[in-house]
Amino acid sequence: MKEDSEEGEKRKLPSLISYLMGKINDIIESIRVVSKISEMEEVARRYVVTNSFDSLLMILGVLMGSFISGLDNPSIIINTILGGAIAVLISGTVGTYLTERAERTSRIKELEVAVFMDLDKTLIGKAENLSAIMVAIASGLVPFLAIISLIMPFYLSARGILNMIESYIISLGETLSILFLMGAFLGSLSGENKLLYGLFLVGMGVVIVLIMLWLGVK
Repeated sequence: MKEDSEEGEKRKLPSLISYLMGKINDIIESIRVVSKISEMEEVARRYVVTNSFDSLLMILGVLMGSFISGLDNPSIIINTILGGAIAVLISGTVGTYLTERAERTSRIKELEVAVFMDLDKTLIGKAENLSAIMVAIASGLVPFLAIISLIMPFYLSARGILNMIESYIISLGETLSILFLMGAFLGSLSGENKLLYGLFLVGMGVVIVLIMLWLGVK
């Protein structure tokens, strides 16, 4: 009896894995269909890059302001960056959703006038609604995660692993590195020089650093 029970459990496991894999494939295929109908991927890229760029430059300004002020309490910096990350997550998600929903609702209404039918419950209507949600999530979540990664050096400082100067330097380096990767990504999308795009965005970060240092000296 015990052996039969174990045999039954072994049979159930592959069936469960197959079921889950099937569901995952269905979800991926649904996302592909939604993306093709609503141009979700292209729109999401624009929002993610724009919001990430704005958010990173804002946090870079906060870091430089803290450094110039001589702030040496890692907990305060962690809470400040975390607060900014949460604000970016909420504003990026909600702001993008409201904007995209308004734009896509307007587009659906124009199509309804053209085809003389209600499109809300059609594949097109559902794709547009789902696309607005997914774009909004990406728009808020990606910048949030990018900002959160900048907390780690100060967390290590709070644990006594790094000193504050090292934490500032590493966090600054992280920020400039993410900006470079974003620039390289844009360069690859446009088919132009990835290095120049990356260096251009890094240059924007360096400009903020220099301005903040100049203000600190003044």
